[in-house]
Amino acid sequence: MARTSPPSERARRLVGARPWGRHHTEAAAGVGLLGVSWLLAARTDTVADWEVRVFDIVNGLPGAWRWPVWPVMQLGNFWMVVAGGIGVYAFTRRARPALAASSAVLLGWVVAKVVKHAVQRGRPEDLLEQVQLREAGVHGRGYVSGHTTTAFALATVVTPLLPGRWRVAPYALASAVGLARIYYGAHLPLDVVGGAGLGILCGLVASIAFGTIHPIHER
Repeated sequence: MARTSPPSERARRLVGARPWGRHHTEAAAGVGLLGVSWLLAARTDTVADWEVRVFDIVNGLPGAWRWPVWPVMQLGNFWMVVAGGIGVYAFTRRARPALAASSAVLLGWVVAKVVKHAVQRGRPEDLLEQVQLREAGVHGRGYVSGHTTTAFALATVVTPLLPGRWRVAPYALASAVGLARIYYGAHLPLDVVGGAGLGILCGLVASIAFGTIHPIHER
């Protein structure tokens, strides 16, 4: 049986230089989710029927889910600036991924505040008649969801660090954070979609800045 020779260095470079690598996919997803949701949420005084229906389905889930959902929701908390960095360092024993994780969360939290100020969309209780609000102290603007932004920012940094079969887990958990914010009555669906897009972009920026994702192709 003939043995195949290993690919040449030039061939490896050509394969690695594919124009649609990980960071291109994440950038496209982030821009698409943020851009479309921003356009749809621009009319801050109304909520589309489809968005109301989605909100009612998630917000109307049994109240018994409140406490099991609460710990998941904390993955989008601001304190993930510290916890996320420590967790990534404990897993990788490397400083740059840990700094990228903390920076992504911090960047997401800050930029989400800027977007909230720019869009000025209200919370569900400001725009809808029937809302099951399961969290005290909800105030300020709704678009984008800060919890969802920080969760997706961290997920974007963490995903490339995991083995193939586990790479779906960070984004699944980040999505659960967004659904939890709807369940708790704190955000509308477009707030969460926009937060996901913004978080992906913030995580990508931090990953490239600290060299945890190669700027040309996935390592």
